[in-house]
Amino acid sequence: MTEAPHRSTVMHPPLLHPRRLTRTISAFRRDRAGAVAILTALTSLVLVTLAGSAFDYARARKDEARLDAALDAAVLAAAQAVKAADAKGKTDTELKQVGIAAATQAFASFASDAIAANAPQAQFDVTLTGRSATVSGSYTASTKTTLMGLTGLAAMQYSGNVKAGVDLSPLIDVYLLIDVSGSMALGATTADINALQSNLGCAFACHDGASVKNSGKDSYQWAKANGITLRLDEMNQGILDFVGSLRQQDAVSKRMRISIYSFSTTLTKVLDLTSDLSQVAANLPKAPSASGESDGATLFNTVMPDFIKAVGTSGDGVTSPKKLVILATDGVADPGRSWTWDTPKRAYVTPFDPAQCAPLKVPSGTAKLPVWVGVIYTPYLAMTWDWGYNATLGQPSQVGGSGTRRDDIPSQLTACATSKDLYMEAGGTISIGDAMAKLFNAFAQVRLTN
Repeated sequence: MTEAPHRSTVMHPPLLHPRRLTRTISAFRRDRAGAVAILTALTSLVLVTLAGSAFDYARARKDEARLDAALDAAVLAAAQAVKAADAKGKTDTELKQVGIAAATQAFASFASDAIAANAPQAQFDVTLTGRSATVSGSYTASTKTTLMGLTGLAAMQYSGNVKAGVDLSPLIDVYLLIDVSGSMALGATTADINALQSNLGCAFACHDGASVKNSGKDSYQWAKANGITLRLDEMNQGILDFVGSLRQQDAVSKRMRISIYSFSTTLTKVLDLTSDLSQVAANLPKAPSASGESDGATLFNTVMPDFIKAVGTSGDGVTSPKKLVILATDGVADPGRSWTWDTPKRAYVTPFDPAQCAPLKVPSGTAKLPVWVGVIYTPYLAMTWDWGYNATLGQPSQVGGSGTRRDDIPSQLTACATSKDLYMEAGGTISIGDAMAKLFNAFAQVRLTN
């Protein structure tokens, strides 16, 4: 039997008189109590939802900022760890492992500040290209919502990524250019100068070939025998200290070589490029003869062109060595003894001309890389009681300075250096060896790349 369709019955109310109908409609219009309640409820819901959204958004952004900071700290920590491991001679595989482990640990530590974040997930990688390393880091995270959950959004999602680059220990050739001119036989300190003056009548270990009375030694030999420290002694000790600090680095022989040149009247190669740093101690600069008219001079104008030719241009540190020159000098050009009697030549006892360094820093040819130039100034102590000093370095500036020629030395040597942070004044708070080490270490810097 087929059931008939079910239809509902609609009941119609009885018809009203027109006047009664009008009154009924008017009364309905005046009665708005129900509508106000509905409107109030809807408005309250919207306001609560908006307030909840603002709270949830602010909390998520706070977590995001903390996680971004944690990611930055993680990749920088990894870059530093990779650099330290490279200095110890670790393999490329070990460098990657060290970097990823350091980043993971640092991120976990810093990410704990993001208290509302829901188990942020971070990924790290280390890419090695030549003698550079790039640490990449990224994360994804979410922060649980509160009132926004009413809209169906249970959590706010966000992510971050960053990279840090670090130059690994490059291949480096270091050229030490050491001043051994007559002025480097000056006492290293005021006390040493006074000792020479009182015993020899000369502020220098004059090295003039004349025998000191009852000693059988010339003044230079006498100074050495009597425990007086000369500036050349201080210089050689600085070289030994510098090389000693290098030899403490496990992988130094794999990435650097050192050469030593000395200069006075002429340029002398003291030690050819070698990665065997044990050779340095037996190949330190020696004081030249200063007995003749031209011996012991400081002829920068002839020495520097020869040295620049010997150094050549720099490599990129990856396929060929980067080159660092460390010039250690008192910064005074000196034509030799002749100025003591040839008055016009006293004008040639003058501060170093920084133009002598230009061919190293700006080589000819666009494809050539510049050599880095560091300068260590061994201060020329003022001797205002000495007639020779007053006739030369005690004279007014020759380069427009407000003081004497001696006062111009620091600025002239600073202009020779590749940058201001590659100029150092030895003595006082920093030794020559420490200054050399600081210049050498200036090659590598960790920085965020993006």
